[in-house]
Amino acid sequence: MKPDWSFVRLVGSCIAASIALAYYPLSAFASSDVLESVVAGGIAGFFNLVLGYVAVEIGFRKSNTTFLKIVLGGMVLRLLLMWGTLAVMLKYYHYHGASLMFTLLYMYILTLILEIAYLQKKVAVKS
Repeated sequence: MKPDWSFVRLVGSCIAASIALAYYPLSAFASSDVLESVVAGGIAGFFNLVLGYVAVEIGFRKSNTTFLKIVLGGMVLRLLLMWGTLAVMLKYYHYHGASLMFTLLYMYILTLILEIAYLQKKVAVKS
């Protein structure tokens, strides 16, 4: 599986823009608990994106039915994994709940948009 460097650059620039936009408010107004929660949520969201990218790459060369099973089944599994991660982070690591939830929500929406854009690009190239 060879990485799509244009997608990697897009992800990198979106994450860099997110960090740049959040840097001042977090550094000026957030406590260390909130900052740790935002970083942990960002890392968890990034791993969600990586798993989605791998699922698309694995399923793309397969039949349409198999592709849908891999991608949509992968979405369900990743969502369950994110719920489990969230539960562990809140219960055992005692992260700040609201900042962790908002960061995970933001990262989930961002990664979903990036995955859809990547899928559209892959389908356009295949056609």
